[in-house]
Amino acid sequence: MRRSTLAVALLLAVLFPVASPAEDARGPDESAAGGDAATAAEAPADASEAGEKPAQAAHEASSDDAAEKGDAAEASDDEGSAEEASGEEGSASEDKSSHEDDDEGVGAAFREYGKNVGQQFLTGLNGILTWPADPVMAAVDPPKAFDKANSYERRPLGFASGLLLMLYRGFTGTLDMALAPGPLPVLSPVPRYHLVPGFEHEDE
Repeated sequence: MRRSTLAVALLLAVLFPVASPAEDARGPDESAAGGDAATAAEAPADASEAGEKPAQAAHEASSDDAAEKGDAAEASDDEGSAEEASGEEGSASEDKSSHEDDDEGVGAAFREYGKNVGQQFLTGLNGILTWPADPVMAAVDPPKAFDKANSYERRPLGFASGLLLMLYRGFTGTLDMALAPGPLPVLSPVPRYHLVPGFEHEDE
């Protein structure tokens, strides 16, 4: 009987536990304090999350500003490279035009030199070909310088002057042909006949 009573009491104690005096002494105030502590622990977590959001937004804004600055720098670099390219093209075109002008000037100088050489050479050649006719033509038609002389003296004087002119024309014609590439001017006198085409004497 006693054993059965103990067993029933133990079963009741397990099924319906009795609050200890320490838990009763804590009371509702301590349980409320525990709730406040939990709330306080949750509050810093919320605050930290709230602080992380502005920091993240500031970081995103700074990254956007850096990207914009990078784009602006790239645009300025592109503009600078375009200006340099245009400047180089302009300098290249100026150099090309200056070279063309120099080439034209050199070509014109060579053409003028060749023309002068040809004129002098052909003048000398024409003088050598026509010099034998000077004595004969001077005797047939004496120079005007002998108009005051007697009629029988004019022809011999004309022949003598024509002979001297023949020697002078042959000598200067030889020099003109030999020295045509040089800086000397035309030495031959005005030609009596133009047997060689393509030239014009400067005194005609």
